Amino acid sequence: YAELLESGPAKMENIVTADWVEPTIPSWRHSVWVGVYDPRGFIFKPRQYLKCIRDGWCLERMHRAFDRGLMQYGMFAATKAAE
Repeated sequence: YAELLESGPAKMENIVTADWVEPTIPSWRHSVWVGVYDPRGFIFKPRQYLKCIRDGWCLERMHRAFDRGLMQYGMFAATKAAE
């Protein structure tokens, strides 16, 4: 993305990028299991619990994709260059 920002039509400067995959991988799996292991959803809102199971499956797949390098998560910031 830094190369695109530098060479794009709206010239940018002070470009900063960061790869956030490593620090965020543990939170993906944690968020899956917190939702699955909390029995209150099943007791008080059974429909929501089924949605939680589905969302958990999706989050687990995303976690695996990040872990294998198939997806990336990061940040970029830039300032528009003066013309």
